[in-house]
Amino acid sequence: MRGRAGAKPGLLTGAPLLALLSALTLCPASAQAASPKHGVSLGVGVASGVAFARSPIDPLNSQPWYAVNLSLETPVVSLFGLGFALGLRGAGSSVPATGVIYRGHHGLETTAFLYGRGCLAGGGRLDLLGGISAGGSANFEVYNLTELLFFYPSILVEPYLEFHFLRLKAHTFSLALPARLDFRRDLDLSASLGLGLRWRWYPRWKKEGV
Repeated sequence: MRGRAGAKPGLLTGAPLLALLSALTLCPASAQAASPKHGVSLGVGVASGVAFARSPIDPLNSQPWYAVNLSLETPVVSLFGLGFALGLRGAGSSVPATGVIYRGHHGLETTAFLYGRGCLAGGGRLDLLGGISAGGSANFEVYNLTELLFFYPSILVEPYLEFHFLRLKAHTFSLALPARLDFRRDLDLSASLGLGLRWRWYPRWKKEGV
């Protein structure tokens, strides 16, 4: 059976990383003091987009995908930290335009990642934070309408903008562009691009004033 996720490997490079991290020092000191960027955070994220799959005998095809997860992020040093996520991920059947339909699938996704995050602009009612995360995931899935289980690892990169409205105190919302490359034994290519939203809660915000 065929099916799964996709995007081009070149899109998963860390080219935006240096530009983004160099900009993280632009925020005024007053805004950095009010921002929760250094605290431990708990989050809930949703994402969706398009995946691409190509097998050794079938042409490239696209599939819709979706994901929802819970995350924990903790700072390690300065603007950098370590995160973990646990969630559900799935892909629908592919578009039959090429004459081949890749079967949809769904299952559990566990992720570990490193991230860098800091303040880009602020000082008023809104702080704008910028960040990027990169890591790997282990995926345990089943084909739709079957009991066929399979496993595959993935690598991912996710640049994002995080919006901290000061009136919301310990809560922020972020907009992300997740990209991922899967390592599937049955596919020559399996990758995906999408758009994600995340709510984060910084439980130590009031205590530390950050």
